[in-house]
Amino acid sequence: MIFTLPNILTAFRLVAGPLGAVFLWWGLNAADNEGLIRWWPYALALFIGGAVSDWLDGWLARRLGQVSAFGALLDPIADKVFVGAFLIVFGLWSGLWLVTWPVAIILSRDIVITAIRLSRLGRESVPVPVSLAAKVKTAVEMLMIAWFFALIFLVRGDSIWAYEAWIVFLWIAAALSLFTGLTYLRALRKTSSG
Repeated sequence: MIFTLPNILTAFRLVAGPLGAVFLWWGLNAADNEGLIRWWPYALALFIGGAVSDWLDGWLARRLGQVSAFGALLDPIADKVFVGAFLIVFGLWSGLWLVTWPVAIILSRDIVITAIRLSRLGRESVPVPVSLAAKVKTAVEMLMIAWFFALIFLVRGDSIWAYEAWIVFLWIAAALSLFTGLTYLRALRKTSSG
């Protein structure tokens, strides 16, 4: 059961994140405000579509009885690709260590956890499920990306406090990333030894 509506929505997120990030990058690096105005609606639409699909795919899978091992594997990977693409743009665009460090922390955690999950495919008797804390982490990351869109396109970057608050939000997401990564490793150790 690979070609189900929930899995198609999850696959959409795999494409929407990188494509939305490219549009955001083009807008942020445009020579004038016209470039920003030209590209941001595409980036925003793909972000909203991807964020909605993150909730909708799981809900539909449960509602339609289409929960699958493939979907359970693909969903957290799609989340990481979706969020990671936007994070890369934030880090490259800002260039400030206050932004690049939390971006690096989040991306590193996601790469390590995904590599561990993929390396254990077919070898683990009881897979470590995605925790509630990891779902909260993803929600916080989505809100942080939404805040960035509001900051750049609604506030137009004129508010220092809004930008500083976004950086604090980014650090909170990084702290949650570290916490959930360590929690996952602890749970993995318990399932491996028990």
